Amino acid sequence: TLAMTNHPLELVGPHARNHDNTVTTHTTNPGDRPHNLGDTKLLSTDKTIRVMVMTKDAPLPPLPTESISTSATATAPPCTDIFSFNVAKPKLRKQLPKRQDCFNKTSQLVYCLTLLLKTQKMELDEDEQGWLEEMEQDSIEQDHVRWLAIRMVEEFVKDPFKDSVEISEIIMLGSVLGREHYRKLLLSFIKEFDEARLLDVDLLQGLVQLVHSSSAGFLELNDLVKILSILRTRLEDTHQQSTEHPYHLTLAVSRVLDAIADHNVQDLNRIQEHEPLSGVLLGLKGSSDPYLLYQTCYAFQALQCISNNETPLEAVLRHSIGSVDGLAKVLGVLKLDIASVLEGLESLQESLVETFKVASAAYDSFFSLMENGQGVFDSLKAGYVSVKKQSWYTAIRAAYVFAQACQLKDLKQLVYEAPCRGDPLFQWGICQLLGEIASDTIMETAHRQQAIGLIGELYNNDLGWGQDDCIKTWMVTIISQLATLSDQAVSASACALLNEVKQNLTTTSKPPYPLRNHLPMPASSPILARVQNIPSVEYELHKARLLRLKEAQLPIYIPPMGKSNLQARDDDLFPLSEKVQEFLDSDRQVMLILGDSGAGKSTFNTHLESELLQSYKGGGVIPLFINLPAIDQPDQDMIAKQLKLCNFSDDQIQELKLRRRFVLICDGYDESQQLVNLYRTNMLNQPGQWSAKMVISCRSQYLGQDYRSRFMPQSSGHYSRPAAELFQEAVIAPFTRDQIENYVEQYVPLEPRTWTTQDYMDRLSAIPHLMDLVSNPFLLTLALEALPAVIEGQRDLSTIKLARVQLYDVFVMHWLNVNKRRLESNTLSNADRAIFDQLLDAGFVFMGMDYSTRLALAIFEKQDGNPVVKYTHLRDKTTWRVVFFGPDPEVRLLRESSPVTRTGSLFKFIHRSMLEYFFSRIVFDPSAQEECDKIAPQQEVGSSVVQSLDPDGPFFKRSLVEEPSIIQFLCDRVKMHPDFEKQLHSIVNKSKT
Repeated sequence: TLAMTNHPLELVGPHARNHDNTVTTHTTNPGDRPHNLGDTKLLSTDKTIRVMVMTKDAPLPPLPTESISTSATATAPPCTDIFSFNVAKPKLRKQLPKRQDCFNKTSQLVYCLTLLLKTQKMELDEDEQGWLEEMEQDSIEQDHVRWLAIRMVEEFVKDPFKDSVEISEIIMLGSVLGREHYRKLLLSFIKEFDEARLLDVDLLQGLVQLVHSSSAGFLELNDLVKILSILRTRLEDTHQQSTEHPYHLTLAVSRVLDAIADHNVQDLNRIQEHEPLSGVLLGLKGSSDPYLLYQTCYAFQALQCISNNETPLEAVLRHSIGSVDGLAKVLGVLKLDIASVLEGLESLQESLVETFKVASAAYDSFFSLMENGQGVFDSLKAGYVSVKKQSWYTAIRAAYVFAQACQLKDLKQLVYEAPCRGDPLFQWGICQLLGEIASDTIMETAHRQQAIGLIGELYNNDLGWGQDDCIKTWMVTIISQLATLSDQAVSASACALLNEVKQNLTTTSKPPYPLRNHLPMPASSPILARVQNIPSVEYELHKARLLRLKEAQLPIYIPPMGKSNLQARDDDLFPLSEKVQEFLDSDRQVMLILGDSGAGKSTFNTHLESELLQSYKGGGVIPLFINLPAIDQPDQDMIAKQLKLCNFSDDQIQELKLRRRFVLICDGYDESQQLVNLYRTNMLNQPGQWSAKMVISCRSQYLGQDYRSRFMPQSSGHYSRPAAELFQEAVIAPFTRDQIENYVEQYVPLEPRTWTTQDYMDRLSAIPHLMDLVSNPFLLTLALEALPAVIEGQRDLSTIKLARVQLYDVFVMHWLNVNKRRLESNTLSNADRAIFDQLLDAGFVFMGMDYSTRLALAIFEKQDGNPVVKYTHLRDKTTWRVVFFGPDPEVRLLRESSPVTRTGSLFKFIHRSMLEYFFSRIVFDPSAQEECDKIAPQQEVGSSVVQSLDPDGPFFKRSLVEEPSIIQFLCDRVKMHPDFEKQLHSIVNKSKT
C-alpha cells in the first residue's frame, strides 16, 4: 500500500514510515533530479511520480517495476525565518590590549594571536586593523605575545597536577601554536591520558579537541594510531561497567576517526587497530543506552570509511569541488555547494541500493525488522549495521561541515532534502548537531535561538521526523539541557519550546551527558597568570641586540682564511666563517680560534656576533660576545657577569639560564691572563647550568705545546677525561695579496684621499719586505695610515727599510697630530682652551706620547697587563686610575686624543699590541730628547749602564719572556739604534761579573 500526503520534501522525509507501516514518498518541484532513497526509488519527470515499493515477500525486482500517478504540489517550508542565510564564521572578539599591557584572560591572548597569524580570511574592524598595524611595527611585542603562548605550554607540560580549568585553558591555544609547541602539547596529552589510572573525561575531551584544532601538517599518523590504540584498550577495560565511560570513549573514537578524514591521512594500511577496534565497537551493540548506541554506530561507520583512500564525504564533495585534499581543506578554503552535496549523497545512496540487491540476506533481515516495527537501536542489536558504509554517516559529516563554516541556510536545506533524512540515525545526529549549535557560546545568540527553533519545527511540524520514539525523546532531552544554559535569551527560547512539547510528552528523560562538542570556556586563566609573572627577556634582548649591532659595525671586513691547527700546512686553507658555521651546526661544544697579534681574531669575533645577531629570531639561540679582559674573574659564572654588564636583572638572568641556549663568543683569552679551562670552570652544559657552545680566541704566542687541555670539554663519566670529539680549532692565516688589495679597496673610499687603490698597492710592493709585514691585518691598517709620511721625500722606495716598530711610531704620531688639528678647529670652553694652549706650549704630541706610555706602565704594574681598565669616578677617584681617566680637563683632553677606546666605564688601547708598543717605550724611548713634537736621535749612551737604564725600571723588575710582542718591538729598536744594542751588551757583561 502507498499513502501520499501534500507535505513538500522540506517537511517530510523521502521514505518516512507511517504509523500503518506504509512508506510515504514526496517530491519537490517538477523537473527536479531523481532521488535515490535506498529502499525506494522515485523518478520525477513532471507531476507524475513512479514509485517502487519493496515488500518482504517479494523478491528483489529490477528498478523500477511499478508506478503510480499522483499530484504533488511543492510549498515553501514554514520556518522561513530560521537559518535564512549563510553567515560569516563567528570569531572570538575580545578587548584588544595596549602594547606591553598584561592579558586579562587566555581567550584574549588567543584572539590577538589569531590576528597576528592572519591565517583566516576575516574582516577586520577599525580597532583590529589599527592594533594589527601597530603590532607590525613592533616585532618585540609580537615575540612577547607568542612567547606567552609558548611558556603556557611549557608550564602546562611540567605541571604534574592538571585540573579541568587548566585543561580548558591550554586547549584554547591549539589553533594558534606553531608546529613544535603544538606537538609538544599534543604528546603531553597523549602521555598523560595513557598513564592515567582512572579515566579523566576532561583530559580525554581536551585531547580530542586538540587533535581537531591541529593545523595542516602538524598531526602525524603515528599520533592518531597511538590515540586509537589507547582508546581501544580503555574501551576493552571499561565497557562492562556503567555506560558513561564507554560513551565518552566512543565519542572520542568517533572524533579521532573524523580527524583522520579531515586531514587526509595517507598510508592507512598502517593502522593496525582497525579490526580489534571494530570488534570492541560491535561488542557495545548490546547496550540498552541509546546515546551510547548512536555514538557506537557513528564510530563504527567512521572506522569503515577510513579503510579506503577516499572517504565517503570526499566522494560526495568530488561532484562539486573535484579532488579534495581532505576535509580540512574544505573547511579552510572551499565553500561547499549544497546542490552538489545533495547530488553526491544521491549517488552514494544509489550505490547502497545496489549493495542491498547483492546482499539479499541482509536486505531480508533489515526489512523484517522494519516491518515488525523495530527502531534503529533494535536494528543495531540485531546486527543490521555491518561493514557496509551508510549514507547517513556521510550526510552527518556534511552537516557538520556546513555548521562549522556557518553555512546555516545550506545546513537547513540538507536537513530537509537529504535522501537519507528518514533514517533515524541521521535524525539523531542532526538533532545533536542543532543542540551543539544552540549551546555554542561563540555563535551569535540569534543563530543559537534559531537552532532551537529548528528543533521545534522538526518536532512539531515534520511528519517524517521522529517516527522512532527514541528520536522524540532525544529531542526533548536536548531541549531540556538547553533550558539550563546560563545565557538567558537562549535558555528562555529552550524553556518555551520545552513547555510546548511537554504537553504531548508521555515519558521524560534525564540528560545523561553534557551536550557539547568542546570544553567550556574557562572562567579564569591560571596558567596565563603564572606565565605573566615570569620575567620576559625578549625586550631586553632586543635592546641589547640593537646596541651590539651598532657597536659591532666594521668599516672594513675581509673574510679570513684559516687552517686546521698550528701544525697544518700553510697552503691547506679554508674560509674560517664556513668552518665556524659547521661547528655551530655540529655536536661539538668548543671551538678555539688562534692567531698572531693583529691577525684579526677580535675583528672576526665581532663580525661573527653581528651575523648571528642579524639572523636571531625570538626564542632562538642567543649570541653573546664576552670580552674576557673586561670580566672580573671570568672563570666563574662569566655569562651572568656579562649579562649584568648588559643591564639584565637577576630574575631575567635566571630565566635565561633555565630556558635558553647561547653561543658564547669569548674574545681575548690571552689578554685576560687566564690559565684555566673556562668551559669547565663555568660548568657549561651541566645539569642546571648554562646551555652554551663556546667560540674562544687566543694569541698563538700565549700558549705552550699542551694548550688544548685549557679549552677541551670533559666527557661525562667517572674519569671525566678530555673529550676531543667535542673540541675543534682553527688558526687564522695571514692575508694573501688578493685580501690585501681587497682591504685597500675598502679603505680608500672611507675618507677623501689623493691616492688610489693602485697607488697604495704599488708603494706597498715597492718597499722591500713591506708586503710580508702587512699580511697582518692590523699592521696593514697602520701601514696605510703611515705610508704617506714614510715615503715623503723618498725617490727610491726600494732603499727604504721599514720595521714593524716604525709603523707604530709613524701611526701614533699621525693619530696625535690628527687629534691636535681636531682640537684646534673645535669650539672649546674657556677652561678647555686654556689647558689646550698649555699642552701646545709643552708639545702636544710629546704630551700625548707621555700619557699613553705612563698608562701602559700603570696597566702592567697595577693590573699585571690586563688591558681593560674599569673606572667609575665616585668609586675610583682616590685610586691610580683617576690620573688617567678622571675629570681633570688636561687628563680628559689627552685621553680623548690618545689611541684609547671607551665602552661605558671600560677603557683600553685600540689594540693589545698598542699597549705593548707603549710599554716597550718605557724600556727604550727614542724620542726622550726630542723637543716639541719631532722625533730626535737617541742620546749617546755613556759607559755606565745605570745612567742609561733605570735599575728600578720594568726592564729589571718584570720578566718579558712571556711577552713576545714587546720583545719584538725591542728587537726592532736594537736594529735601528746601535746605542740601545750597546746598553743591552753592557747589561749582559755586567751580569757575568
